[in-house]
Amino acid sequence: MAGQKKRELTAMKKQNIKELIKISKEVIANGSLENGAIVAANSDKAIYPATTQDYRYVWIRDAAYVCMAADLLRLRDIPERFFDWCLNRAEDFEKTGLFYNAYNVNGTIHGTLIPPDELRVPRHLRESCIDLIHCGTQFQPDQSGSLLIAIAHHIKHFDTDVSKFRKLIEKTASGICRAWKGDAFVLPCYDLWEERCVLPEHRGFHTYSLAMCIAGLRAAIELLGKKRIWLQTEKELSKTFAEIYSGSTKSIPRTYRRGAIAKNRKTRVDDLKPDTSLLGLVYPSGILDPLDEKFKSTVLEIIKTNTTDSGGLLRYPGDRYCGGVWKGWVTLTGAGAWPLLSFWMSIYYSLCGDNENARKFFDRPIERIDKYIPEQIFEDKSRPSISPLLWSHTMFVIAAKFLGHI
Repeated sequence: MAGQKKRELTAMKKQNIKELIKISKEVIANGSLENGAIVAANSDKAIYPATTQDYRYVWIRDAAYVCMAADLLRLRDIPERFFDWCLNRAEDFEKTGLFYNAYNVNGTIHGTLIPPDELRVPRHLRESCIDLIHCGTQFQPDQSGSLLIAIAHHIKHFDTDVSKFRKLIEKTASGICRAWKGDAFVLPCYDLWEERCVLPEHRGFHTYSLAMCIAGLRAAIELLGKKRIWLQTEKELSKTFAEIYSGSTKSIPRTYRRGAIAKNRKTRVDDLKPDTSLLGLVYPSGILDPLDEKFKSTVLEIIKTNTTDSGGLLRYPGDRYCGGVWKGWVTLTGAGAWPLLSFWMSIYYSLCGDNENARKFFDRPIERIDKYIPEQIFEDKSRPSISPLLWSHTMFVIAAKFLGHI
């Protein structure tokens, strides 16, 4: 009798996962617009909550992950239209080879309204590389790496002719090289969460961002051959990553700095906070082996520090961002668990061959949602979150693929 009940529950779970895959396919399609733009969430839909921030903007990073999930769902045209959007619509990309942090759906810049004084960009760099001042935006180097990884994934998945995306690959890879000089980025660099900045004079690096740039350049080299500047920059980036890895003790820091600022106690404590995005060092960048001992220690520290009472994962300890808005102001009333991070952890454990933990992290967010996967799940169920979030559905799809559901 107990065995029959277990089989019935297993069959029900598989059916629920199958239905959620179908829903995810619809969400991804709804967020992929006619002109090729892929928005973080489509606020045009009636299901989108009225009391959260509007995410109907394009983040290259989010969209790159969406493209990989679209490949797995055989939605071939979605990535290809987005790649064309990046090349022909993203403002200033043709000129600089670099991406701003976010765009309106027509391709114009959507900045974050950061006061120019806070950016402190050297005047000689303002025009020579990328104009960060006029729109209050950010340089987030991981976005370029993410796009190159997504292009490589698409080409391999469908055995597509690389020449179709040659110009986009060349400009994106060369843009990374242009923003790097010797042993540091020449611009203020923000992390993927758009919250923490390292300045050129700090000689610092966000570890996830560095890994994605390395992986992106390696993908470009594999696709289009060895170009001197790509090889040189990849070598220098990899050397820096090796320095970060060897310089850490038990776990890998989310941010690494050289010089005097690295000795500042407050800065150091913040840099060493376990950040769940470090999972990206294994997937999708492939920079580290999932069974690397130092990385395993890092993952255990992430789980220990960032797990909520309900078993979900925060981005990092003390996370306050909740996606709320009140009278035009962003509210910072405390974060919930991010489903996409649980799915990311599931992917990691699948790559380790640990299916038990992979299923555990995969199941947790699914058990707490009604139909769509939001950005965050709060202990207080009355608190709304951006929903459906394409990146959340995307990581669900990828995790489902690793577990054999697709």
